[in-house]
Amino acid sequence: MDDLKSYLKGELRESFKVIDSCLSCIYAGETHMYKALACQLRLLLCDTRNRKDNSLLINVHPNLEISGLKPINWSVRKAGAISRYQPQDGTNRIAQMPFEVTQFINGLTIADLLVEELRLVPISLWSEQYVTYSPTELTIKEIIRSVADKGGGAHVDPSMSLSLRYMRKNSIFGKTYAELLIIAVARFIHFLGQKLCNYEGCKIPKELFQQGHLKMNLAVAAHRDWAEARSYRLSKD
Repeated sequence: MDDLKSYLKGELRESFKVIDSCLSCIYAGETHMYKALACQLRLLLCDTRNRKDNSLLINVHPNLEISGLKPINWSVRKAGAISRYQPQDGTNRIAQMPFEVTQFINGLTIADLLVEELRLVPISLWSEQYVTYSPTELTIKEIIRSVADKGGGAHVDPSMSLSLRYMRKNSIFGKTYAELLIIAVARFIHFLGQKLCNYEGCKIPKELFQQGHLKMNLAVAAHRDWAEARSYRLSKD
């Protein structure tokens, strides 16, 4: 048993190193490496064997709790920094999705999950959280499995799932949703890996932050009934 635990811990550290190497390539402009990231994220967070969970991170740290995503809260007029005018009794709602895109002067575009540091979620449930309702409804697990299983991570499937078909589209940020959302999850897991394994990973050069860069968020507008149905479903999950 001790040998198995030692082996799994070693594999966990190696997986975090692969994520570090992939992100380093992405920061250098090799953006196609998001597909390799998807495979490692599946291995860590949502792998299965005989229809049972076989995720490496969950196997090694089954009692781990980590920061949850900021909730998707619907509002009549304001979501984050985005406002939409309508009467207080208007039928539309607006919500900000819990990820942020940063675009640097050299063309590098990354994304980060927006989390509530003090709201802890068990690692076994963490990947069930919704990241966005646009271009379609996507949880962390759906994002990872769609790219890893069918979108060029480990396999290429000619019959793309609906989720993957939407994610392959270019976003308003100039990159595909698949690329941005995988990078966002990977950057969070990369940070977590450094804490768990006590190492210092790759970083975006400081000078890029010192130069002009643009931060962007995605907001979704929807009819009140549609928004309330999503809020009700999340309250039951």
